[in-house]
Amino acid sequence: MSIPHYNTIVIGAGPAGLMAAIEAYNPYHKIVLLEKMHKPALKLRISGKGRCNITNEEGLQSFLNRFGKKGRFLKYPFSQFFNHDLLNYLGDLGVPTKLERGGRYFPMSDRATDIVDAFVNKLSELKIPMMTQAHVNSISKDTQGQFVVRMLHAGRPAEITGNQICICSGGLSYPATGSTGDGYQMAEAFGHSIVDTAPSLVPVLTAGDIAKRIQGVSLRNVTVSVWEENKKITELFGEMLFSRKGITGPIILTLSETLVSMLDNNQEVQIKIDLKPALDHKKLDQRLLREISEHSKQNFKNMLKSLLPRKMIDLFVDLLDIDPDKQLHQVTGDERKRLRMLLKEFPMQVIGHDSYDHAIITSGGVSLKEINPTTMESRLVPDMYFAGEVIDLNGETGGYNLTSSWSTGFLAGRSMKNREWN
Repeated sequence: MSIPHYNTIVIGAGPAGLMAAIEAYNPYHKIVLLEKMHKPALKLRISGKGRCNITNEEGLQSFLNRFGKKGRFLKYPFSQFFNHDLLNYLGDLGVPTKLERGGRYFPMSDRATDIVDAFVNKLSELKIPMMTQAHVNSISKDTQGQFVVRMLHAGRPAEITGNQICICSGGLSYPATGSTGDGYQMAEAFGHSIVDTAPSLVPVLTAGDIAKRIQGVSLRNVTVSVWEENKKITELFGEMLFSRKGITGPIILTLSETLVSMLDNNQEVQIKIDLKPALDHKKLDQRLLREISEHSKQNFKNMLKSLLPRKMIDLFVDLLDIDPDKQLHQVTGDERKRLRMLLKEFPMQVIGHDSYDHAIITSGGVSLKEINPTTMESRLVPDMYFAGEVIDLNGETGGYNLTSSWSTGFLAGRSMKNREWN
């Protein structure tokens, strides 16, 4: 019995793999898309709480900055396929989009599954087969230089060969959706270097019961700073959320790569939340004095209602150890200072982070030095391509990482499309 042969094999039917398979379409090529789970794009289906933050409105340079120094790698892929190209692409597939706060784009329907369905329908239209429950065990090359892919297909051993291959198998985040780092082993088998991986865009855990007491409280327009001993490492302005065991939300997720790295290096990590970043210490003190003067017979707890979310009031009373029924004209200068400091520098000790099970993306992956950014082809192995989260690329939250996956998948697909063999 002959082994099935394909010109192009794409491994992983997430956003990068779906895009790569479609863009690799050539009527003279035989293409197959392999997916280890029972259906494609399980992680994409749950992204953005099931709504899918497709991309972001930001311009190119600002977008690249969201990936730090690694953003330079994306300059060419984004020049070929960027945010508005993606929105037009989805529109052509029948998925209208809408712009929301923070420059974030979502499907008009608020259903991530609509995006997956549109890509799957396009595969069907192009007659590109997708093999689900196809768990790749190994990739090698035969004596003719063809890739040999061995897998379990629906639980049974299977083997196919191909002229070119694109690894889009994701990272390690949300392993229940199929992201279990398989692509790293495939790349290493061909001599590729894997940059150390870690959970990224992940909630962090804090000491004590403060987070638990105010879980569910969402803070907008606050500044969170990261400290090691008395040295400020970095800070971000935006939104955050208290959870049962710690903190999360956009700015915490973005800061998490720094926090995880510090924890891995056994550094003492503290954050300070500035609840009133629009006011410096002097102006905040003037506001407190005005409140005290204008409402002198009011009690202390009532004044906190104008300064804090409701669920934080009792916590502040306890932390400050000030009688909640104390009238404002009795509040001392020292008590007023302690309140001001807590509003401007609310401290929390970071003691850990959630696992890959709750990380939005993986930091680390196949080294960028070993991938050609103008084609997404391996610099070490001809006809081997990479796209998506398997690569050492991770950006901030807000639609940036998905854009990277779609753009690198697009470029890899286009690079494979016109390949010819003797």
